[in-house]
This record gives sequence, C-alpha cells and structure tokens, in this order.
Amino acid sequence: MNSVWIDRTLAALRDAGGRVTDQRRLILAAIDASPAGVSAEELVAAVQESRGDASRSTVYRTLDLLRDIDAVETVHPSPEQHRYLARRTPDQHHVVCQTCGTVEIIERCTFDAITSEVELQTGFAVTGHSLEVFGECGTCHGEDS
Repeated sequence: MNSVWIDRTLAALRDAGGRVTDQRRLILAAIDASPAGVSAEELVAAVQESRGDASRSTVYRTLDLLRDIDAVETVHPSPEQHRYLARRTPDQHHVVCQTCGTVEIIERCTFDAITSEVELQTGFAVTGHSLEVFGECGTCHGEDS
C-alpha cells in the first residue's frame, strides 16, 4: 500500500509526462521510508537490492525529476553530502546535525511572518522559501534526545 506522498508523487509524475516504472516506484518507497533523508548512493543500493538492473544514472535522473516537480528536497549535512527527503508540505524546513548528519523536520514555519518585511527590504515578490538550521543533535551535543 502506497503512502499519501507516494500516491501524490506518482500523480505529479504522470501529469509532468513522466513514466511510472518499477524502478521509480522503488526509489519513491526508499525516500518515503527515510524520514531523515537518504543519499543517492543509498537509493542506488536499495533499488539494486530489489531489482538488480538499476543504474546510478536512473536514480540521479529520477531525483532531478522529483526535484523539478517539488516532490523531494535536498538537505546538506555537510558540504560534500546531499540527502533527499520527501517534501510532504509546501513549507518544510529542517534542522541538520553537523556532526552525525541527523535531519529533523521543523513542523511549524514562522518565516511567513517576516515575508512582507523581506519584500519591502528587497523589492522581491517572495514566492517561496527554504530553511536549513545547522547545529548538533542532542546525542552529539551530549544531551539525551
């Protein structure tokens, strides 16, 4: 049984003219099952474990397509590390541990409260935003989480 996110993403893929393949379904399932995000290499391994014929290029092309339709977002626990998360809400933000790479989703967005101020200061018409907060998780900081 698919999750709401998978069903919504499959519909968006079809609407964008994309094909729904078994490999894409496996990629979506792996992303959906990883609330703290998953790397492209982890996706390659997961798909190859289920279906031996998945290539890296298939995974990367699928990730590009999923970003294009706003189904996934990328977080960066470190400059050389990229993790992909299911985008379940329009304003989904993250706090990222710079030590272990743990990613937590921030449930409540308060940035909208300052959008008008940003527009006044910059002259931009704000159409969206993304926020990543960096620090150390409770485990790495030495506190119980």
